[in-house]
Amino acid sequence: MPGDAAEVDGQSISFAELEAARISLFTGFSPHVPDPDDAALHSQYRYVLSRMIEELVICRYMEQNGFALAPGALEEEERRIRADYPEGAFDDMIIRGGLVIGDWRKALYRRLTVEQFLSRVLRPEITITADEVQQYYLAHTEEFVVPELWHFLRVLGRDVKAVEDARAELTSGVDAAEAQKKHLVTIQDINMSIDLVPEELAAVLAPLAPGQASKVVKSGQEYTALVLLKKTPASVLDPAEISQRVEHALSEEKMRSIYAEWLQKRLKAIKVRITPALKEASYAGPAAKAP
Repeated sequence: MPGDAAEVDGQSISFAELEAARISLFTGFSPHVPDPDDAALHSQYRYVLSRMIEELVICRYMEQNGFALAPGALEEEERRIRADYPEGAFDDMIIRGGLVIGDWRKALYRRLTVEQFLSRVLRPEITITADEVQQYYLAHTEEFVVPELWHFLRVLGRDVKAVEDARAELTSGVDAAEAQKKHLVTIQDINMSIDLVPEELAAVLAPLAPGQASKVVKSGQEYTALVLLKKTPASVLDPAEISQRVEHALSEEKMRSIYAEWLQKRLKAIKVRITPALKEASYAGPAAKAP
């Protein structure tokens, strides 16, 4: 699609750039992602366009206030990204996506600039008091409790005697790998918090003590038995880790608020024009989350 998708204070966003950003965000350049229908495609364009408008606003601010990327930063990041691909695979990916490397580099520049904006401009504005930490902790105490943990073995096999023999050896202390070699069974070693254990398994494991095993039961074409190894009681996270998690949560919450407020002020001072082809994408404010 030729022409510009939008113009932000005189700086254009081409449809080629918009498509490059859409492919990167929604498909990751994977050839296995099915093409969206027209409605979904239009929705993707609108969402990506809103993000790109925000990025351009940020880039313009950073450039005007002397926060441009350090010389060589863009090239260094491209080298780092390319190093994750086999020789020639990165360029093949760009070509398969029908993209131009220049558009990809523009998107990379915007991403790095936004990251620098968040860390150098907004992050220093965030302050967190001890009272805020305490209040957040009291309101979210359940988030800092480690549920009871059950460690058990699940023995499966088509021959009931093989399952029974393996179960007997496991309860006598024989290593699971050794027991599996000796018998025609599959032994699954499972370490799972109690809240994630399926109800049917939890009902069998609940009355068992460490070292005990359930009865062998038939399930479909297989026989199965459970051997409980250990139950680790629920516990509260270490105070240092709790503090770190609370401060991170509060920091992200404040970042979103500060970002939205900053962006709304900047948007009042600029002119944004959207092409009629994407007229439903009239810009209404910052995306759902800060970049």
